[in-house]
Amino acid sequence: MKVIHGGNREKIASRLGITANEMIDFSANINPLGLSKHLLEILQQSLNQIVYYPNPEYPDLKRAIATHFNVSSHDVMVGNGAVQMIFDTANAVQAKKALVLAPTFGEYERSFTRSGMAVDHYYLKAENRFQLDADDLISYLEAQVDIDLICLCNPNNPTGSIIQPTDMQRIANYCVDKHKWLIIDEAFMDFVDHDKWSFVNHLTEQLPVIILRSATKFFAIPGLRLGFAVTKNQRLQQALQTQAEPWSVNTLADHFGQHMYEDHEYIDATYQWLNSEKPWLFDELQQLPNLQVFDSFANYYLIKSDIPNLREKLWHQRMMIRSCVDYYGLNDHYYRVAVRSHSENEQLVAALRAVVVNPVS
Repeated sequence: MKVIHGGNREKIASRLGITANEMIDFSANINPLGLSKHLLEILQQSLNQIVYYPNPEYPDLKRAIATHFNVSSHDVMVGNGAVQMIFDTANAVQAKKALVLAPTFGEYERSFTRSGMAVDHYYLKAENRFQLDADDLISYLEAQVDIDLICLCNPNNPTGSIIQPTDMQRIANYCVDKHKWLIIDEAFMDFVDHDKWSFVNHLTEQLPVIILRSATKFFAIPGLRLGFAVTKNQRLQQALQTQAEPWSVNTLADHFGQHMYEDHEYIDATYQWLNSEKPWLFDELQQLPNLQVFDSFANYYLIKSDIPNLREKLWHQRMMIRSCVDYYGLNDHYYRVAVRSHSENEQLVAALRAVVVNPVS
């Protein structure tokens, strides 16, 4: 299945005969606060350094990330966005067969397939609001003994569902006992209560677990690219270091990452926005007819509507939402919408109301 990502404003705007800036993009889950002023200054101050090669070991970047997560610098690997970390990890573990959730982020399957793995799907159920059942997953793995890699997105994209740390620990312990690898993608964990939900604090040398993180969404830098991974498993560390490409993080992203978690003003402002807008948008979406919204721990919602061509109808109101037709386990009735500013959220609700109250085929 071809992976279709959100955020393609230029293509849609061109089709409508308008400029990209005239579209409000709810299809990409990027922090609507935009680039931090403080971190913009860091980038500007770093421009004169682009004439030099960055240190391929990235000691300062790894140290800053390690300090934030209370781990050793040796536990941190960095790369050109979380997608690169997915590909690098897939090559490092050399598994034969991977298990991914359905629905979930499509780049997992693409990277595993490119690495020569077979891929199986564990389907989450809409009637359970796409919440993973750890007991059922372990039972499934017991019946599929050839699976040697499990990949879990937490919070999951596009459902926004999350796995309890106690359940994640049980899954990780199972992977130790059965000699399986576990990848946990926490790309959206910065939007959640990290201390409560992240598995980083539970990592040990014995666990065959690697956690992937991304700076893209929370810090609004999809055009800069910075991802990283955390693992205490020495075999994984060595495998990733052996195959790492030199200079995989550019100088600007390197300097950005050294300071991003120090920007407490931006981080606090993001939580204030999210704690206000996320429940407001959920309540408004719940009140719309012909539309179902699923609760979410992340900065986006999965919605379902039987109205044909909902996405295309919103295009004509200059709104972009993400069709989920390319996700395993979903179809063309499912969409993902990001939480944006209050004004933009109001416009989305108004546009949806205009379509769903009096639907026309």
